[in-house]
Amino acid sequence: MIQKYLLMTLAVALMAGCTKMDNAYAPYMENGELMYPGVPYQLETHAGRERIEVQFTQSRDPNISKYILYWNNRQRKMEVAPDRQQAVMKVIVPQLTEGDYTFEIVAAYKDGTGSTPKSAIVSGRALGSRFESELFIRKIQAANCRKGFALQFFPVDATCRFTDVKYRNTGGAAAQKRFTDMAAFSDTLADILPEARSLVLRTAYVPENCIDTFFAEATVPVHPASGSFVCSGNMTDYTNATLTGPYPWNITLRQVNAHTLELVDDDQTHDVFHKILNGGSPSYYGSFGVVFTIDDANKVTAVVNKYGQPSGNDRSAQLDPSGVNKYDPVAKVLQVKYWMNQPGATHRTLFDETMTMK
Repeated sequence: MIQKYLLMTLAVALMAGCTKMDNAYAPYMENGELMYPGVPYQLETHAGRERIEVQFTQSRDPNISKYILYWNNRQRKMEVAPDRQQAVMKVIVPQLTEGDYTFEIVAAYKDGTGSTPKSAIVSGRALGSRFESELFIRKIQAANCRKGFALQFFPVDATCRFTDVKYRNTGGAAAQKRFTDMAAFSDTLADILPEARSLVLRTAYVPENCIDTFFAEATVPVHPASGSFVCSGNMTDYTNATLTGPYPWNITLRQVNAHTLELVDDDQTHDVFHKILNGGSPSYYGSFGVVFTIDDANKVTAVVNKYGQPSGNDRSAQLDPSGVNKYDPVAKVLQVKYWMNQPGATHRTLFDETMTMK
């Protein structure tokens, strides 16, 4: 009897609870049960140049008549019709100022009923001139040689798609080569103008998950006298006859800036020192390294010591104006005459050298 009474009490309580729940939802059911459009899902954004591509998978709800994309706190919007042929939609939002954006995607029926608010939100970024200004051209090293200008390209990541090198050819006309290899490699501009003083590099980048290409461009100064040479000539040390010239001598003229090149000893020190022979054995002048200044007319206008004018041991370099002191860009030969002074302005060693490019 007690058990039967408890069951009846429980049934009454459940009926009362259901009545309260019905009353709570009653205001939303006055016009019948509401149906909400299916929410788009698998949201993505892809950056672009002052635009963003918004990608999403469409709901299978066949009654959806449009998708509304809101941004800037719903101050701006864009409406697109569903694509019945594709499950995934890609929508380009154009004319955006460079910066970050948050998009809300709402699916809607013809009667205006939209999917539940804030149920499909995704963020993205529009790129522009500010981003592009922070990009760098691909790193290269350039040096002249008998075959033309040799270019050494450093490796880059997958966002770098290609680098264009613009220059003047032997006929003086504009020329261009495109390089797409991302690994380190070398190439030669065989048809470059012998007197060339600059290259223009333009490197293209497509950032990860981006729909547009961005560019970095810069003019790279080059010097026709930069490269590897065999140096011949005469050297006279007026204080020590046992010190003689090292010729033939393998050297590199390494470009420092638009008009300055330093002489690198490739045989012994592999640094900026002047090699000599001491009693027939290889040696070099300590704290003495030659740096040439060569103007746009290919004339040597100055010679200085890399380690100071004078250096700590009172050595300096000085151009001898009686020399040819000029680089021939066609023959690819540099003729120069200069002194090592020590002490002070006292002429100690005379060099009269011809450097022939390899």
